[in-house]
Amino acid sequence: MKNVVVQVHEDEGVRTGLVVTVGPKWLGVIWPDSSGMTINKVDRKAGRFHELDYPVKKARRKLRKMAACFGITKAARRALREPS
Repeated sequence: MKNVVVQVHEDEGVRTGLVVTVGPKWLGVIWPDSSGMTINKVDRKAGRFHELDYPVKKARRKLRKMAACFGITKAARRALREPS
């Protein structure tokens, strides 16, 4: 499931992001936010996400371009540089 594009349903609305880390209870997803681009934890058991049929390379490229506007943490920058 690592390196797929997902849509996450939250209380604030629906967000689209890239899964970069997978844990037993959560997924690490990167999406643009007002506070900058960080790796956000999403609960796997809640089932409030689904995979999208979207090219990962294109998503990485768009997220890197957005990082210039939103700012990005060091961990998120490293995750976007790793090859798929």
